[in-house]
Amino acid sequence: MKLLFKILILIFISINANSETLILGVERDWTAYRSDIGDKRTCFISSEPKSSKGDYKKENRGDVRVYVTHGPSQDVTNEVSIKAGYDHKEQSIVKYEIDGKRKFSLFTLKDRAWADTPELDSKIVGAMKSGNKLVVSGTSSRGTKTEDIYSLFGFTASLKLIDKACGR
Repeated sequence: MKLLFKILILIFISINANSETLILGVERDWTAYRSDIGDKRTCFISSEPKSSKGDYKKENRGDVRVYVTHGPSQDVTNEVSIKAGYDHKEQSIVKYEIDGKRKFSLFTLKDRAWADTPELDSKIVGAMKSGNKLVVSGTSSRGTKTEDIYSLFGFTASLKLIDKACGR
């Protein structure tokens, strides 16, 4: 059931990509967005890696980002997800490490990865608020290992923007 819900969120975000998305603000290395479709509002923050490692050709890898999303329903808050820029190895996990201390595992589906539960999302977001650096490690469907390094500077300020915009 949780996997189905995550897939529905992915579809909604994909639909939102084709709708008008408003930039709420840029806070250092993070950008806050809001998208409204009818009476449904989705707010999210996103960042791109500062650097990436792996034995791959850069031109063969798609868009790479980390997201934290609120909505479209009120019960979706602080949902953490990764867009890898490639399809993950089937039934693999993505390692999500904050400041080399806080380590989490996310499940994969195609080119995305998510936390298993809303409780895990909350723990990850809490760690991100107090962190400086995020390292995301995954394996592509071709077996290529990647490591993406993100700055967490501006994370908390961006999160506050979407908290306000989405009433959290």
